[in-house]
Amino acid sequence: MQKIFNRSCPRLEGWFRWRGSALLAGLLWALFLAAPVYSEGFRNPPAGAFNLGRAGGRIAHVQDATAVTHNPANLVAVTNYQAQAVLGLVYMKVEHSSAIPGQSAQTENPWKVLPAAYFTTPLWDDRCVFGLGLTSPYGLSVDWDETGSSTFATPTGSLRYSSPHYAELLTLNLNPTVGLKLTETVSAGIGLDLMWSRLQLKQFYPWAIFPGSSGTEPDGLLRGEGDGYGHGGNLGLTWKIASRHTIAVTYRSQMDVNFDGAADVSNITPTAAALGVTGRSGFASRLAFPNIVAVGYGLQVTDRLRLETDVEWLQFSRFKRLPINLGNNNLLLPPTSQSVPQNWRDTFTIGIAGDYRLSENWTVRGGYQYYQSPVPDSTFSTTIPDANQNVLTVGLAYRSGGHTVELGYGVDFYDRRNLAGNQNPAFDGIYDITVHLFSLSYQWAF
Repeated sequence: MQKIFNRSCPRLEGWFRWRGSALLAGLLWALFLAAPVYSEGFRNPPAGAFNLGRAGGRIAHVQDATAVTHNPANLVAVTNYQAQAVLGLVYMKVEHSSAIPGQSAQTENPWKVLPAAYFTTPLWDDRCVFGLGLTSPYGLSVDWDETGSSTFATPTGSLRYSSPHYAELLTLNLNPTVGLKLTETVSAGIGLDLMWSRLQLKQFYPWAIFPGSSGTEPDGLLRGEGDGYGHGGNLGLTWKIASRHTIAVTYRSQMDVNFDGAADVSNITPTAAALGVTGRSGFASRLAFPNIVAVGYGLQVTDRLRLETDVEWLQFSRFKRLPINLGNNNLLLPPTSQSVPQNWRDTFTIGIAGDYRLSENWTVRGGYQYYQSPVPDSTFSTTIPDANQNVLTVGLAYRSGGHTVELGYGVDFYDRRNLAGNQNPAFDGIYDITVHLFSLSYQWAF
């Protein structure tokens, strides 16, 4: 009985460590929730400076608290208590040259913040480890300069009435996870995803062309916002097939979020009011997030040098349509805007990365990853500007005692997107996308 107790419960000194780690974790959660959570792109960059610095190859070799997200099977490599705080920064700027001569647009507010927090604790010996992560796995924040862009000028701008000038998708995912050491060479992990998400859209509305108008009415501002919840899970399996060779497989399940909230519209005309248009109405939409499968092969080339290559498959084809429902104000939307076809494609990523231990304290990292865009030309939207990407990343880590500080940087080379024949002709034209990625992580192991 005493032996069972010792294996399943921490010793007294472990209890004090738990108290200290719980306090730090609480502070991290508070900082996370207080931070402005803005994200860029439908799927965000990998959380953690280790994973950004090695974006092209990370799931076989990740051995810190961020394994909660990237490969829960590798949690068994975390044999102590760990708490990690992550500050991610994304710089993204989009420039659009319209197919209509003389019209162009550019985004503003390019800096976005992506915080994350992790905590791990061993449950017994080195056979089972519990981890908890709080991340923003998906997101979008696109803010077009509606005053300085000629495509949003009134009344002739091609995008003014055909596209939101502001779109924001926020996600916050709580990921409790357990890693198990099955044999000396095989480990497995399983986690639960509990995700909250919020969607917000802002668009100009042309009252001047509303039936019964005089043609001189000022534009309205239509703003919809809703939130919802999704759930899913993630799995990982790691097999050390030889002393220097490791294979890892991970799976993150699909999630669906039904958004429910309210929409506001300004400058309502008397004719619209007589037809039942109100200043506030309901707002509803739905997003389908993908299944993701990844396979990684890691090689310990020397005692100092590691290399890894990863391949991912993403089932973005689940995102077929984007419904928009304004309740009693649905008459403000044409039928084509109440359920917008998306028809995204399944995609893949492939990459290679590695790290080199310079000394006992310093490690450098680097990698390359190719991302295939899921967005076809026909359904490309200014609210989700995307293209194929080639990403180069570097990283640096310093470790002293139980403290580790890590930096990651990535430069994202997007292909130029030249659209013709889009389902919304106003979206046709050339898109140039500039992205830089930054990550700073601090980890305390005790």
